[in-house]
Amino acid sequence: MRPLATRARGFALILALFLIVSLAAIGGYLLTVSNTQVEAGIMDEQGAHAYQAARAGLEWGAYQVLRASNCPPGPTTLSFGAGFRASVTCTAFLPETEGGVAISTFRITSTGCNDGTSCPGTAAPGYAERQLQLTVAR
Repeated sequence: MRPLATRARGFALILALFLIVSLAAIGGYLLTVSNTQVEAGIMDEQGAHAYQAARAGLEWGAYQVLRASNCPPGPTTLSFGAGFRASVTCTAFLPETEGGVAISTFRITSTGCNDGTSCPGTAAPGYAERQLQLTVAR
């Protein structure tokens, strides 16, 4: 019968290989999770920028209606820094009389996005879009 030391030979090698493979798999999983978290953070930031572009477009449209007495009929494109833009449309409704006073109502729709050519653009990786509406009466 062989001594115990010779029968256990090679056990450490198998254990080492098992640990290396296990740690490599855990490392690959953590790398994937980390990349996903980074991409989600970037898209969240892009969405916030698109929201702010849409909001700026709403404010521009409200100014046109309330101060300049102008409701631009077609879409107007406003460009902002970092490749963001807003497409603003204004729809005028028929005036209604309330208490002997004519009230004009307008719906302003602003779409903010990070597309380099048009807004709304094509859904591609990294594309962010937000749309806001505002109803104004004067």
